Amino acid sequence: MNRRLFAAAILGATACLGLSGCFPLVATGMVTGTLVAVDRRTSGIVVEDNASELRIGNRISTRFGADAHVNVHSFNRIVLLTGEVHSDDIRKGVEEIAQAAENVRSVVNEVTVGPISSVSNRIGDSLLADKIRARFIGDGSFPANIVATIVERHEVFLMGMVTPQEADDIVKIASTTDGVERVVKVFEYVDPAAIKSPAAPPKQPAS
Repeated sequence: MNRRLFAAAILGATACLGLSGCFPLVATGMVTGTLVAVDRRTSGIVVEDNASELRIGNRISTRFGADAHVNVHSFNRIVLLTGEVHSDDIRKGVEEIAQAAENVRSVVNEVTVGPISSVSNRIGDSLLADKIRARFIGDGSFPANIVATIVERHEVFLMGMVTPQEADDIVKIASTTDGVERVVKVFEYVDPAAIKSPAAPPKQPAS
């Protein structure tokens, strides 16, 4: 990949900034059937996930206002909640809102009780997420756009529909990135035989 294409790829990854993070493992079995190459979700599920993020986020904001800073991430109808709230009751409340929302299969609640994060902390997390995504692109052993990477307080949450080998490769890169303190997986494992995608590009030699 030449420098121009590589830069464009990184820019595209940066545009997906809201899709980064670290989660506990919630996969229960293998997803079967033929999967498309780019996202591995159907276009309909992608639309539903985007709508769920907006819907749940708006309901949390309306109910709790400045007492909660909660980021909502939905991937294949699995919802991840990250951020900070002022009390355990609010933490339970945001989870209840997510669980009651339409088109949600399960909820992973990684919201912490404590002070609301500062703008500078959020910028630092965004930069760390960009660094991890750039390493995914540069590695080339798996399609970088199959994983959603969320960072909160230097903790990385990973979502996606991946094979066991891809999961190992993804976690290895994320966990060895400078600044990462913890990596949590919220993956759904797919059968490699069910994936219909072109081969990953070869790794580029070090410049």
